Amino acid sequence: MKKYVLLTYGLVCAAGIYAQTKQGTIVYERKIDVHRHMQDEQMKAMVPQFQTANYDLVFKDSITVYKAAPKDDAPDPFDNGGGGGAHIVMRFNGPGDDGVLYKNFGSNQQLQESTLDDKKYIVTDSIKQPQWKLADETQTILNHVCKKATTTTERGSNVVAWYTEDIQVPAGPDRFCGLPGAILKIDIDSGSVVFTATDIQPKADTKDLKAPTSGKLITQADFQKKMDEVLGPADSKGKRIITKQN
Repeated sequence: MKKYVLLTYGLVCAAGIYAQTKQGTIVYERKIDVHRHMQDEQMKAMVPQFQTANYDLVFKDSITVYKAAPKDDAPDPFDNGGGGGAHIVMRFNGPGDDGVLYKNFGSNQQLQESTLDDKKYIVTDSIKQPQWKLADETQTILNHVCKKATTTTERGSNVVAWYTEDIQVPAGPDRFCGLPGAILKIDIDSGSVVFTATDIQPKADTKDLKAPTSGKLITQADFQKKMDEVLGPADSKGKRIITKQN
């Protein structure tokens, strides 16, 4: 009986510790099924099916900073620049790839560093929170019990999120946010793009929680117009595939 009482008390204490988590760093892996974004079978044969990248979400209280993790020096398998003819470079850039994505949930402010046509910008916007539908299903990720939520993006993508109330920050990877706890997994269109938390560190480096200052301020609407001018319009899912000629 004593062992049972002590074990129960230990579990209650552990739950209390998790419930107080308001700062730290979540490391995510983004996995993209590249072939699902391509229609040309010859192009599919030239690149691997999956592309992975890693990101850090640093958070403390109501402020978060999302950014790409440092890359190694290994050759990029998605840049087949050898030989003549078509030069296919696959780039799935998103928030955090050109700099930091800063969010202040207290003031509802979002600032994103972006580079376009060799010029640096700070894209200003309010924090857009999806209309989530909460569900009763759960799964455990990194020893945290996560609950399920679903939504549909403006471009029609189906999104399944898994969030934990153990970590009290309404943030997640990419632009996804607005749930009653940190999002530890995002699945877009049944495996087309998947973000999964691979590590959770208990402390946040405060020097990483600063708003970006390097770049010209521009609204999200004006930056989107510039992207269309420089890169051409996106497809129905917001993707741009550019083929360069050597």
